[in-house]
Amino acid sequence: MKKINIKGPIIPSNAQLIYDWFEMEATSPKKIIAQLEEANGENIEIYINSGGGSVSAASEIYTALQEYRGRKIGKIVGLAGSAASFAALGVDELWMAPTAQMMMHNARAQAEGDYHDMDAASDMLKSANLAISNAYRLKTGKTYEELLDMMNAETWLSPQQALEYKLIDKIMFDDQDLLVAKVDTTPMLPQKLIDKIRNELIAGGLIQNQITNITIPTKTKEDESKMLTLEKLKNEHPDLYNKVLNEGREAGVQAERQRIQAIEELALPGNEELLSKAKFETGITAEQVAVEIIKAEKQRGANFLANRQDDASQLNNVAGSAPQDEELERQSIVSNMVGGAKKMRGVE
Repeated sequence: MKKINIKGPIIPSNAQLIYDWFEMEATSPKKIIAQLEEANGENIEIYINSGGGSVSAASEIYTALQEYRGRKIGKIVGLAGSAASFAALGVDELWMAPTAQMMMHNARAQAEGDYHDMDAASDMLKSANLAISNAYRLKTGKTYEELLDMMNAETWLSPQQALEYKLIDKIMFDDQDLLVAKVDTTPMLPQKLIDKIRNELIAGGLIQNQITNITIPTKTKEDESKMLTLEKLKNEHPDLYNKVLNEGREAGVQAERQRIQAIEELALPGNEELLSKAKFETGITAEQVAVEIIKAEKQRGANFLANRQDDASQLNNVAGSAPQDEELERQSIVSNMVGGAKKMRGVE
C-alpha cells in the first residue's frame, strides 16, 4: 500500500521548490497530486502531521483526495491543525494516534488599506470560514452554527473528543496509553521571503524562471566521478597533460620575456638598480616599475632643488628658475617614456 505524507506547512504549489531547496518539510497540492497520479488507483495511506497553512492549497488537497478512486486511509500521527484539519477529511477513513491532536479555528489573513479594504478582508475571511465548515459538516453532520462556534473558539481536540465529534473514525493503538509531551508546528515562510529567494536563485542561474520546468541541481556520485583532477589527467591522459603543461610553460616564458622587455624600455639613467631588482628579484610589472621610476625621479628632483637652493643662498643675484625648468623637462621625459611603453604593450 502506497504511503503519502502531509507533513510540514501546507503551501502553494509554486512555493514547493523553495522548501525543497532548503530541505524543509512542506506539502503542496502539486506534490500530493503527483503522488496520487503515481498511485494510479492503488489503495493508499496518508500520514498527517501539519499545523496547517494556506486555505486554498489545503482545499485543493482535500478535493484531490476526495476525487481519488482508490481507497484512502488517513492517519493523524502528530497534529492536524488549522487548514490541515479539513484537508485530512478528504479520505474514506480518518484515524488518529492516541498522542495526536486536531485544531479548528477561523481563517486568518493580513490586510492593509482603508476601512473599505478592511471590510473586504473581513468579508473574505467570513466566506472562507463558511467554506471550511463545509468539510467539517460533511464529515460530522453537525450544523454550521455549531461548527463556526468551534472555529471561533479555536478548538483543540484530543483523539477521544475528535471521535466523539465524528471528525475521525478510529483511534489508533487504542489499547496503549501513550502521552504527548509537546506539539510542534512548523511555520510557513513569508511569501515575500519565498519570492526574494526565488529571484536570487534565478539571478544566480541556479534555477530557471519557469517554475514548472525547474529541476533542482544535485551532485551525484556519477557527477563526482566525472570530475577531472590534475592527478587524474596526468595518470589517465598523459599526452594531454604534457601538452597542457608545455603550453603553460611556453606561455609563462613568453609572458616573462615580454615583462622584462617592457621594463628595459623604461630604462632611464640613474635608475639602473631599480630596473635590475624589478627584472630579477621583485617580479613587478612594467607599469609598477614606471611608478617607481616616477617616484625616484621626483625625489631626485626635490633633492636637486634643495641642493641648488642651498648653493643659491650664498649668491644674492642668482635666479632659481633654471633648476625648475630642468625638473619639468625630466618629468616630461618620464611621462612620455611611460606612455610609449604602454602603447607598445597594448595598454591604454
